[in-house]
Amino acid sequence: MAADSTDKQADLLQRFSFDKLRFKRIDVISSGILYRGILIGADETDIYLKGALRWLILPLDRITSIKLTGTKLAFNPLKHIDSDFYFEPTDEDS
Repeated sequence: MAADSTDKQADLLQRFSFDKLRFKRIDVISSGILYRGILIGADETDIYLKGALRWLILPLDRITSIKLTGTKLAFNPLKHIDSDFYFEPTDEDS
């Protein structure tokens, strides 16, 4: 059973890489503004997009979301909160 749980954890914690998104149309939200373009590359501090009218260089520390254009944000199992979190015990529950 321990091997199954470590496999699941490894799947959830896959290392993110911009290589999967390179040369594809992406949507980036940075400082509350939506930018659309083709991802050309990324380094330690910035990502580089080819926009419709110009090149965009966006600092990574201001980016809140990156996704392929046209895809919806999926449910993130790491952010799931069990319903017991919202349960407040009363004197009757004791």
